[in-house]
Amino acid sequence: MSIEVLDWINDPGTPGKMGDDRFGHDASAGRAWVIDGATDATDLKPFPNAESGAAWLAETFSSRLMFTAPQNGEGAKPYFGRVLTAVAADAARQSTVPLDTLPGEALPVASSMWMRRDGRTCEFVWSGDCFAIAEEGRGRARLIGTEEKADDETRAAAGMLAMPHAERWAVLQAQRRGANDPARGLVTLNPAAGNYMATERLTLPEGAHVLLMTDGFYRFVEPYRLETPQSLLARVLEHGLLPTLLALRAHEAKPHSQRLKARDDAAAVLIRL
Repeated sequence: MSIEVLDWINDPGTPGKMGDDRFGHDASAGRAWVIDGATDATDLKPFPNAESGAAWLAETFSSRLMFTAPQNGEGAKPYFGRVLTAVAADAARQSTVPLDTLPGEALPVASSMWMRRDGRTCEFVWSGDCFAIAEEGRGRARLIGTEEKADDETRAAAGMLAMPHAERWAVLQAQRRGANDPARGLVTLNPAAGNYMATERLTLPEGAHVLLMTDGFYRFVEPYRLETPQSLLARVLEHGLLPTLLALRAHEAKPHSQRLKARDDAAAVLIRL
């Protein structure tokens, strides 16, 4: 069944850049998604035509989600395995360096949140620290995603901010090498990662709103605690995505040190069933 896409936004955080986040939707097929490419942890540029390896992966994965629809009766994990197989083939063709010679920190990874509607049932598939908020009726909203990921990011940022630059860089590279383990369930160039993505099915009422977002938009909730998931959805419904994001940017301009990036990429899509 179809969905209605009410609003969307993708702000790179850094003026003059395209950023590492992407979003997409196929309203007639009832599908929508957001993707957050993890900031590069290397100076190598295997995809020189892209702004970064992270941007290349987010763009390529989003395009594959758009043009590779789930087959009848196909489960989410086989579907994502098929999509990631195509992404890996794209990478092999487009990389200027053989992929099997790249160090682990040079292989791009991403987080994502994807949903599809099938009648009153919505299936959510996610990796990393992207989130969705869904209306369940009677003023109730449900957060979909792994909250611990956002908490972990805040704690890790606090620790790394206290490190010298070289030490921080080494930690980031070690984290990236570990992130390429398919069991971590992130978007990677290893199709096996599709088997480990998190899934959830919800029965939602007709007319319910769903907000998909990358962690840059979720900053309202974590780490800044300006909103709860329910109040963030209410704010977006009242004011729209752009005014809501501008309020976040105003808060980020204040002195604080809770994240490595003062302004993170932020993408969001607001839909109605």
